[in-house]
Amino acid sequence: MTRKFAAVRKSANAVALFDALQAAVPFHLVEVPTTKYPTAPANLQELRKGITTMTELFTSDERADAKKTSRDDVEHEFMSVLTTMSNRGFAFSDLPQLFDFEQDRNQHLDTVTRYTRAANANTEALSAKVAEWFSDITAVLSVAKVVGADVMAEAAAAPNKTMAALGIDLHVREKLNASAQAGVPVMAAGRGLMILKAAKIDALSLDLGDVELAAAMALYSYFPDAIEGASMQEAGLRFGSVVLGANADGVVVYRDAVQSNASGLLPHTALVAADGKALAALQSKIDVRLGGVDHAFTGTVENGGMTVEERRLRDFGKSAVTTY
Repeated sequence: MTRKFAAVRKSANAVALFDALQAAVPFHLVEVPTTKYPTAPANLQELRKGITTMTELFTSDERADAKKTSRDDVEHEFMSVLTTMSNRGFAFSDLPQLFDFEQDRNQHLDTVTRYTRAANANTEALSAKVAEWFSDITAVLSVAKVVGADVMAEAAAAPNKTMAALGIDLHVREKLNASAQAGVPVMAAGRGLMILKAAKIDALSLDLGDVELAAAMALYSYFPDAIEGASMQEAGLRFGSVVLGANADGVVVYRDAVQSNASGLLPHTALVAADGKALAALQSKIDVRLGGVDHAFTGTVENGGMTVEERRLRDFGKSAVTTY
C-alpha cells in the first residue's frame, strides 16, 4: 500500500524521479506480524517476588555449604522451602497464570525481535539499492558543472546511454587532463540522462533539491512499519553529497556544518512527514536543536551572516507543504 505523506515543497521533478525509482526498485516492506503484549496477572509483582525469594532460599550460603545432594536431601530441602513459602502466604494456585504470562511474553518479545531485525535489514538493503540508483542522477549534476549546459543538452538528446556518455567524454577529454578525467563519472551520467529522459525530466531543470526531495520521499516510503513493543532504528540514505536520516517522525536532510570547536553533519530541514502538522513538528525539533548550537552550514555560497531560516529559504525556496 502506498503511504501518504507531506513534503516540504512542490517539485514536479522530484515526483517524477520518485515514480521512476519505484518502477526500478520496488519498495517491498517486511510484513508486521500480529502480536500483542500479554495481559499480566494482577499479582504479577508478588508472584515474581515469591519466585525470587524461593531462589534465594534454595541458594542460601547455609545450603551451599552443606552440599546435600542425595535424593532424600533434595526432597527435604524442596519441601522445606515450599512449606516456608506457604506459611508466608505465597499464592501457589496463581503460578499457572504466571507461567502462561511468561510464555506468552517471551513469544511476543521473540516475535518483535525477529521482525525488527528483518525490517531493519530490509531497510538497509533498500537504501543501498536506492543510493546506487540515485548515484547516476547525481552524476548528471556533477558532470554538468564540468562540461556545461550545452553539452549536457546535446548528450540528453542521444538515443542511448552509451552514445550520451561518449558525447560527454569527448568534451571532458578536451577540458581536463588525464588524471582529472578519471574522476568524472561519464558512464554514470550517461545512464542518468537516459533515466531522466524516460521519466520526462528536463536534465537542465533538475537541481540537487529535487534529488534530495525525491530520495526523502523514497526513504519515508520504505521506512519500516511500527510494531508494538519496539522502536525502529533510525534509517539513513547517503549518496554523493546527500545525507538523509529517517525515523518515525519523518525524513530530515543533513548538511555539513562548522561548529565552535568541531565540524560535522547537522540536521538542516524536515523534508517529508506523515502530514503537514507532523512536518512542522519535526522542523520545530530541528530548529530547537540548531538554536542551541553555535554553527554555520558549509558547502553553500554566502553563508556568513545568514540565519538558519534564511539559508533554508535560499536552499529550498518558500515553504509550500504538499501532500502526496
